Amino acid sequence: MRKAAAALVGTVLFLLPFSAVADGKLALIIGNAAYDNVLPLDNPPRDADLASRTFAALGFETRLVLNADASEMRTALAAFRQDAVDVDVAAIFFAGHGVQADNVNYLLATDTGAATRAVFEETAVRMEEFLEALGASSGVKLLIVDACRDNPFAATRSLEKLFNPDASGLSRVNHQLSDLMVIYSAQPNHLAYDGDGQNSPFMEAFSSVLTAQEEVKLTEALIDITNFVRTRTGDKQLPYTEGTLSVHLQLTLEHPLQTAMPVDEGSCPADGEILSLEAPDRYLEYDDDLQALVLTDRGNTFLEVCVLNGALLVSGGFGQTYSPADLRNPDDGGAGYYFKTGGGHDAHLWFYADPANPDATVEIGLYVNGKERSWITTGWVL
Repeated sequence: MRKAAAALVGTVLFLLPFSAVADGKLALIIGNAAYDNVLPLDNPPRDADLASRTFAALGFETRLVLNADASEMRTALAAFRQDAVDVDVAAIFFAGHGVQADNVNYLLATDTGAATRAVFEETAVRMEEFLEALGASSGVKLLIVDACRDNPFAATRSLEKLFNPDASGLSRVNHQLSDLMVIYSAQPNHLAYDGDGQNSPFMEAFSSVLTAQEEVKLTEALIDITNFVRTRTGDKQLPYTEGTLSVHLQLTLEHPLQTAMPVDEGSCPADGEILSLEAPDRYLEYDDDLQALVLTDRGNTFLEVCVLNGALLVSGGFGQTYSPADLRNPDDGGAGYYFKTGGGHDAHLWFYADPANPDATVEIGLYVNGKERSWITTGWVL
């Protein structure tokens, strides 16, 4: 876990004043990184900033809170509860440290302490407090939690009876709220990753998918978010949702996303060798003249794979690049790109190169519903 950048150390709190928000969309975003008593984090303030910009692009009025102590978090939740009474969609996003104890989820404030159990329970904000704030709204309620990192208090003697040493991540939420969706960045009892870039894999996926089209249904977007995170983490992290939604929530991109756009990594040539997802060949072998591999589904181009700037590029759905080290990863035996076919089947591409041979060509496996459909030797050397 990496230490937070110096510019983020210290409490920074932004509360935007609200008049009553009627028949609209309201989002509270909290990002905590500069912790007093545990290791700080790098990404939560950046993730919270990107979440705020994403919700704003989707027409939400947003309130951004960074590096908040327990008192500031509870003040923000109380104000949100009051403002959310008449909104159509009420959303809360939290990024930072999160732990479970006795099947209770706690989202940690920057001053969460561990001197005693009483101190911990007073300074760590229970997830139920977030649900209580959402419960004031009669509309759709969203709770997005990117806080399933490792427990920073797991080895604290004063709390050893509180924490199960075998538990990791967060537990499922018990609630009685209608039209609620809880979106975890990782499955219950699994860890989420802080990421190696400017944002966590989950936040990168969340923002990219929800702002990629003019309109998107949330339930459909969550499938793409899951596949994005699976690809980014090599199938180690899977987002998870639960709730009681009784309506289809459609989100509309009302404003451009006000954030730095990623550097254009280019695109694959569209005139490569065609492989149909409907009737793929079992084994294929190409020489180094292969320009691109074009996967089609029902006659339409679905994905393109090629070598660009010394990396393997997958174009389509969402773009992803793979370095030579990714393909020669000895722990995972390669790297995967996960997606849904046009027919709704689970599928993935698996990329591999012999780690013992720097001149080994790239090999690609195509799997649909967990079964190998093709194995391709490309002739590409990375």
